[in-house]
Amino acid sequence: MKEALDRIAQAEAANELAQADLEKELTKLRQDKEQALTALTEKLKAERSQALREKEEAFSFDLKNEREALLADAQTDRRSFQENYDRTHEAIVAEIIERVKGTYGS
Repeated sequence: MKEALDRIAQAEAANELAQADLEKELTKLRQDKEQALTALTEKLKAERSQALREKEEAFSFDLKNEREALLADAQTDRRSFQENYDRTHEAIVAEIIERVKGTYGS
């Protein structure tokens, strides 16, 4: 009987040691998973930030190109309007002078 009780006590002690070892292993695994999750989260944040920066740079580049194209178009339009004004202005002035000469003489 004593032998059986000793074996039971040894088995319980062994079980307690095994449980403690398993709990330590579980704690270690939990810590490893938390570290891996933290590292993955940081990596994903960095990748997202990089992607946003790249997209922002692309938009900025596109906007700059569009602005330059619009400025070039505006400059072309301005030159064209100025040429039309100068040509029309000269013709109108010449016509007015001719009318004045025709009406009042030279």
